[in-house]
Amino acid sequence: MKRLLAAAALILALTLNFAAKAEDYKPDDSVVFNLSAESWVTTKTARVTLSVEAAVSSNTAGTMRADMTKAVNDMVKADWRVTSFNRSQDSTGLERWSAQYEARVPENELNGLNDKAKKSSKAGMQITVADVNFTPTLEENQAAENALRTQIYKLANEQLATLNATIAGRNYRIASVDFLGMPMPTPIGHGGRYDPMLRTMAKQVSQSNAEGFSEDSSMASMERSEKLVLTARVVLAAPSPVAATTK
Repeated sequence: MKRLLAAAALILALTLNFAAKAEDYKPDDSVVFNLSAESWVTTKTARVTLSVEAAVSSNTAGTMRADMTKAVNDMVKADWRVTSFNRSQDSTGLERWSAQYEARVPENELNGLNDKAKKSSKAGMQITVADVNFTPTLEENQAAENALRTQIYKLANEQLATLNATIAGRNYRIASVDFLGMPMPTPIGHGGRYDPMLRTMAKQVSQSNAEGFSEDSSMASMERSEKLVLTARVVLAAPSPVAATTK
């Protein structure tokens, strides 16, 4: 019986001690704010898509795939990849092959692209420019995003130093830096301003390329620059002062 009473007394004492400490506990004081940074992503290459249509007979079936690839490489030297390939048969019984090739092409190789496509075409094989897209590559975007994160870390440290200098003796620290979503790209035209008209004109260029018209390279390059904006929520925290006396 005495042992049970002693155990109960110990449990009660521990419970009261824990409750007292819980009352004394105070969460960290925190300062929460958002930081934003922007950077430019530029590219000197374009993602070019070529469409190749070929009429295939039993005599050319064995070599047509190689002929299509050679014609594309003769048109522009690049690391061309086949992104789609379809086979069908027309009403005359001839087999039709349709393929799309894609590669990043330097800007200085884009002049006269449609003329090169016409010259590389021949009887039984037609090459057209389906699209010219100046969207930056994944590597270029990631490099810009890394630079933005570094910039935000520096800004957060500057804010931390300012806060500790203003409120002496608190020793605030960076508790967290949460990046809010993915960086938002903003297409930019000439003069460094976003212009919806330029976006419309660039889309018209891509459409004219797909239809086989000659392109205006100055218009096609209007969207080769993008501005990325990255925002992060920063929390600076410091232990809350504990009351010097207890009740």
